[in-house]
Amino acid sequence: MNNSISTDSREQGFVLVLALFMLTICTIIGIAAMSTSTTELDIAGNERVHKETFYQAEAASSAAIEALLSKDAYGEWSDKDKKFVNLAENSYIEIKHLGFLFEDRVDYPITSGKWDKDHQYNDETNTTDIDSVEAVPDIEIRIQNQFKADVDVDKVDVRHLAGSGAEFGSGAEGSGVSSHKVIYNMDCIGTLPSRHLRLADNTIDQYVPKSEVFLGYRYVPR
Repeated sequence: MNNSISTDSREQGFVLVLALFMLTICTIIGIAAMSTSTTELDIAGNERVHKETFYQAEAASSAAIEALLSKDAYGEWSDKDKKFVNLAENSYIEIKHLGFLFEDRVDYPITSGKWDKDHQYNDETNTTDIDSVEAVPDIEIRIQNQFKADVDVDKVDVRHLAGSGAEFGSGAEGSGVSSHKVIYNMDCIGTLPSRHLRLADNTIDQYVPKSEVFLGYRYVPR
């Protein structure tokens, strides 16, 4: 005797619909997971670029300090020795503004006692509105495949050393009263070594990743 199982015609195709529904759910989950992974990779990549450009800008101050120490914070470079360090082909540290150590302190607004990076006096142009690292950097650092940054150095104050008079004497009998420190602000901007920081017209390329760092430095004359 043959046994047969009859099904309700209304149930035909239910398994196919269920399979398609589960496939859709799995597809959505997969797409969401891929989107999350892509976002995390972008975040990690951006963080790496930020750190690398930040370290480029921060390290640029070391070159500025060495240049400052080489002149004891007073003097200027000649055209023939503006290449402060000449390492190899396309690799150098160059003094772009030969007399930046002679720049006087400038307050902006006037007599405010405040330093503004975009309003410092430039003795080459006799202006106080374009002496910035973006417009006219004092030092340019280019080390092929390793380092790319620019620096602007501004003198912001000269102060007597605290306690020097008490420790070393006073008046004509001691040198303590003349002991002082010169305070500088360094505006450093850096990008990835593989990218061009500036365009052909020497303006900053706005489309490259870069970081800007402000650092203070105290120089005590020997």
